[in-house]
Amino acid sequence: MSMDNLVENTPKNGLVFGVMCNGLSLQKWQMQCVEYLLQEGHRPGLLIVDNRKTARESFWSKTLKYLGKKGLYLLMQRFFFRPDAKKLVDFPEKFQEVDRIKCDVSLKGFSEYFSPEDVARIKSHKLDFILRFGFNIIRGEMLFAAKYGIWSFHHDDEQKYRGGPPGFWEIVKNNPVTGVILQRLTEKLDSGIILRKGYLKTVNHSYDGQIDQLFFDASIFPLQVGRDIQNGVAQYFENEPVKSQAPIFKAPSNVMMLGFLIKLLKNKIRFQFEEFFRPEFWNMALVNKPANEVNNLEIELASWLPKPPKGSYFADPFCFLTGDTLKILFEDYDYQTRKGKISQLDFYSTNAVKMSTAIEEIFHLSYPFIFENEGTIYCLPESASANQVRLYKFENEKFVFQKVLIDQFPGVDSTLFFYKNHWWILTTHRQQSNTALYVFYGENFDGPYISHKNNPVKMDIRSARPAGVPFYKGDKMIRPAQDSSKTYGGQIALNKIVKLTPEEFLEETTEFISPCAASHYSKGLHTLSGTRNFTIIDGKRFQFNWHHFFHKLREKTGF
Repeated sequence: MSMDNLVENTPKNGLVFGVMCNGLSLQKWQMQCVEYLLQEGHRPGLLIVDNRKTARESFWSKTLKYLGKKGLYLLMQRFFFRPDAKKLVDFPEKFQEVDRIKCDVSLKGFSEYFSPEDVARIKSHKLDFILRFGFNIIRGEMLFAAKYGIWSFHHDDEQKYRGGPPGFWEIVKNNPVTGVILQRLTEKLDSGIILRKGYLKTVNHSYDGQIDQLFFDASIFPLQVGRDIQNGVAQYFENEPVKSQAPIFKAPSNVMMLGFLIKLLKNKIRFQFEEFFRPEFWNMALVNKPANEVNNLEIELASWLPKPPKGSYFADPFCFLTGDTLKILFEDYDYQTRKGKISQLDFYSTNAVKMSTAIEEIFHLSYPFIFENEGTIYCLPESASANQVRLYKFENEKFVFQKVLIDQFPGVDSTLFFYKNHWWILTTHRQQSNTALYVFYGENFDGPYISHKNNPVKMDIRSARPAGVPFYKGDKMIRPAQDSSKTYGGQIALNKIVKLTPEEFLEETTEFISPCAASHYSKGLHTLSGTRNFTIIDGKRFQFNWHHFFHKLREKTGF
């Protein structure tokens, strides 16, 4: 099951869309938006091409431009910043038969108005929506030329940054998160109706990397809005236009651009240093409270278990009770072999402790999610390296493989629970393990499982990746998730599930659980799970490791 085709029922009658463009080619990320739509049966109905000729600049005018106040930025954009997302690609052959309209526009200030004749011709094609990949600030009747309007991207968080360049000022201002929205345009500038929004970790050491992530990752947004329309759950079209008081940013001056380049260099050096010299080490701690009562104060009172052996770490703990024995399952990672297995700690009422291997495979295992069904304990360890979501059963004091629940899908930190008449698996994909949340559902806990009709249901570095066992607070289901915006597994977001159906998903973050500041593991916290009056957590610190260092050296040099 690939990321490109996670909906099992292809629409029989797709939506008809138009594309506003400046010529017969698009940037690579724009073409990816179109290809996503084509793959699920949506049809191109019209190309709306800008008929204006770009004036050719003389050598001297170009030279003066590069010598101007913003010349360094223009120079870098022209010759050095070359993200893959912005490379031009031609329309595929199937577009040769698509109708085209070449349009001129009239200018009023910075706004562009289409002629009534062109608007009428566009309306005659009965388009469901139009993607704006050309032209500029559009006003007037053209905004209503398609049933669901004109859709446009803004590759920043509109509440913090208006204007541009995209993804630039987050690096300048050390913002760990970069937002991206797809909006339906309205008459008012920077006040569209938000159709889809995501939050990605700022790639602060590479502007090309920042642009590629922003543009490519969000390119699925138009398809997802189209799915919602077809499934009858696109109520957000009735929302009020967004209001933002964010400052308007423009291209940087030469002085600002020089500071930006210096910052990129510093961030690159820091990134490489941390890659080599600051590998993660995790350990586990017990809290004598049920999970729904754990808060930041209780975390500070946690009892830490003895530190792992040198060269390994213990992370992703889950637990269950058998009689008077508390069994803790966790990822036991070895830096020398670069592979994890699932180990088990048994705590007896006599305070004796026993450690053993619970599950080991030829591939890496982690996040041994535990759940109970009809008195039987099951484990769902992360097995993304096997490209599967796998189920194990606890019997005769050991875990035995039962079946593959989801095949050909590298699920990361898969979490299974029963909610409103369905069994649900919430997980992330290995390619976007910290950002994009996927949902699968079934009638029985052991499957078969069906992909949610709008996967991935969420794109948010702050609260997507699962981080433990969901629990109830009152009548609300709470889903722990990782906040990796500042560092991987930095803290836990507690998300209240608002809607969870085969067609819809919506949750709200209610609070954050931070790492234990008083411990040796104060740099991260990314698992919270429990049973009865016990809650088990983990914590992170950084510590040099020679095996990790030499692995990274081989990885970077190719030797």
